[in-house]
Amino acid sequence: MRPTKLSAKVFYELPGMLARYLEGGKNLWMESLPREGKLTLLNRPGAFSDLESLAVERRQLLDILGHDRARALLYRIGFEQGRRDASRHYAIFSQNARLALQAGPVFKQLQGRFVAEPPRFEFDLDAKTLYREGVLLGNVEAQVHRMIQDAPGECVCWGTAGYLSGHVTEVLGKPVLTLETECVSDGAPACRFISKLSAEWGGEAEWARQAFRLEPVDREIARAAEGVPVEVSVKDSATPSGGEEDDVPVAPPEIGIDGFWARDASMRPVVLRARQLAVSDVPVCIVGESGTGRETLAKAMHAMGPRSENPFVVLDCIGMDADMLARELWGHAPGAFPGAVRASMGAATRAHGGALYVNEVTRLPLDVQGGLLRALEDRRLYALGEDQPREADFRLIAATQSELKEALDEGLLREELYYALTAGRIAMPALRNRGSDAGTLAASFLKEARLRHGRPDMRFSEETREVLLDCAWPGNVRQLRNAIEYAVLVAQGPEITPADLPEEVLVTRMSRGPQELNRDVVLAALRQSRGNRSEAAERLGVGRTTLWRAMRRWGIE
Repeated sequence: MRPTKLSAKVFYELPGMLARYLEGGKNLWMESLPREGKLTLLNRPGAFSDLESLAVERRQLLDILGHDRARALLYRIGFEQGRRDASRHYAIFSQNARLALQAGPVFKQLQGRFVAEPPRFEFDLDAKTLYREGVLLGNVEAQVHRMIQDAPGECVCWGTAGYLSGHVTEVLGKPVLTLETECVSDGAPACRFISKLSAEWGGEAEWARQAFRLEPVDREIARAAEGVPVEVSVKDSATPSGGEEDDVPVAPPEIGIDGFWARDASMRPVVLRARQLAVSDVPVCIVGESGTGRETLAKAMHAMGPRSENPFVVLDCIGMDADMLARELWGHAPGAFPGAVRASMGAATRAHGGALYVNEVTRLPLDVQGGLLRALEDRRLYALGEDQPREADFRLIAATQSELKEALDEGLLREELYYALTAGRIAMPALRNRGSDAGTLAASFLKEARLRHGRPDMRFSEETREVLLDCAWPGNVRQLRNAIEYAVLVAQGPEITPADLPEEVLVTRMSRGPQELNRDVVLAALRQSRGNRSEAAERLGVGRTTLWRAMRRWGIE
């Protein structure tokens, strides 16, 4: 377990295991292989950027985004980098929080970013107070800013401040904000940074809080064009994982798009890919287990795209035979088959101008898949029993539980459709692989259910929060939503207890024995415990030796 209290007001020297990185006059940890075009530092591949190149990047950010947005972006980038480094440092130094905290500045110094003086650090989790003051000499960010703006009149090391925020936040598991109070760029002899718990800062930190809440530029521009005032949207912060209302989430809330959002970093590639594909017309295939939110993501992409004002039509291939699928997709004329007394407009025609979402696309017969490809290319189709084509200009968004290559090899997917869909493939993680998102989503679903059923005082008990985080959720997000809905309906008092949850949730959590440990369950437990094996074993209800054997069996470091 991480320490709940660190000794106060201690100036400390670096321990040997950290000091060795800075010994000597040369960097012994860097390797350059010019013939291979590679540069590594501590076995981490990277690239060299000179100050002039960094200055060009910064000037372009300021010119294109403006001062406030550039500052917010750099702070958020730094925050995410700090979180990732802290997670790595916490693992390297065997879950020792003190060493992990000191490792951030040490490793940044190795990268040539600055020279860090020993910080002043006071932290008392019981009293909910934190104060960390650090002085950085020769900070590259300040030098770079000075190259593009002489005497800017403010502290400008926004990325460095964000990095320190994210690093301390990740190690301590508490939302921390870091602000720069003195800056070399503004004439000070050194750059000084102060870190405090988010709640301890006043209005001077509001810009940093807002950095995590700013909407995407395209959305803000669209609202401004419509004459609608742009407001910052703040999510419900009553999360089952912590139960506290924090101003700054552990993961920035920009991991999402309209109608679809998450906090866990595993979703960042999903949302980034969705944003990239939303503005185009290429076919998309969302690959993931049932209930992971594939249709929700598809709707969000449609809402962001150029066809958003036109229909979003769903064709669910589950439970329909080949003839029925063809009729539902293409439509038909009267008399096209026995019982067809009226004309029917198929899903592809109804989607004209908009998007057609095909759930479990690999269940479409191969000849229907071929017709779907032709309709995408020709932008027209023939309904069953008709000689004249109908207009059908739609964007295809498909979904499947099967990996596309496996479906191709098994003969379930035409080769032409396979190549069309792989260009826009998005892999949707299962909920069990999304870290604390189960808690975040549960809080959102609870908020919705409270309003829907007129029970505004409903809340989770501490034990219920643990159950929600510990469940493997084989039914993914859909199962979680249904479980919260059920609990709000059956709970006798204002507090939801584990007994109010559906039985299958409790069984999934309680019956997980050593023989049932699979790779996903072990990884989820290790993520929830931030790599602490003792805590992970406790969560799984097994001994440390059992967990160690499972990790070795599944090749988990």
